[in-house]
Amino acid sequence: PELVAKYHPYLKGRRSLGSKFNTGDGIVAATNIGASLLVEHNGFGMNMLFVGTGTDKSIGQPLVEVPLVIVNKAGTRFQDETKGYLAVNHMMVEKGYPTANWIFDKKSADAHRAGSLKLLFEQFKVKEYASLDELAKGEGIDAKALKQTIADYNADVTKGKDRVTGRTKLMQTIDTAPFFSFECEPRIYTSYSGLEIDTHARVLDTRRLPIPGLYAAGDVCGHLAYQANLGGGGISGIVMATVYGRIAGREAAKSTPQ
Repeated sequence: PELVAKYHPYLKGRRSLGSKFNTGDGIVAATNIGASLLVEHNGFGMNMLFVGTGTDKSIGQPLVEVPLVIVNKAGTRFQDETKGYLAVNHMMVEKGYPTANWIFDKKSADAHRAGSLKLLFEQFKVKEYASLDELAKGEGIDAKALKQTIADYNADVTKGKDRVTGRTKLMQTIDTAPFFSFECEPRIYTSYSGLEIDTHARVLDTRRLPIPGLYAAGDVCGHLAYQANLGGGGISGIVMATVYGRIAGREAAKSTPQ
């Protein structure tokens, strides 16, 4: 938390999905002897996932597959939901919203309960309400504003133009009871910042010169995952560990006197 506050202060106080043992001790030890730290500020520099307020599990995929809206506690929408969890999470952080609610109706639930919403219903706390008034009361949302937001959204769906966010995908009215709500919050799950290394896995100092005998691999290193997908096409922590772990071992062995 101290390193998050120092290098990514916009996320100060945000909870993490990481282990309590992720204390950044490798980064602290290296920077204490002059190592260069890459602090990624392109975009947000740290990635986040949606986590249900009643669980520590994360979910995000339904946003790009299921017709729904996301509102803050004031009952208003604030981002094109179909841009995905990162865009919505980042906007929540930017606006200072601690939580938000995904809202959808019977049509979406019936169509996607066995598919895109399966994990949401099985592993998360999804609440069902007979009306929007009951939903607003149960979730602590401004009822008048919520009903107006849904009415405006439904009108925009029929006209084919979302006046609030410019959304063009998954446009479907929310007007068939029962209504469903999932309360969530953004949690940190990875950082792009870390120690600067060269192609030999040597840690560089602030002059960008190798520190003798110091090598690094994995998540302790700064990387460029923000330019691509973390899981497959990006430079993920696993790739940084497997590729540069091998390189670091080889280079360290070569430099060790026999």
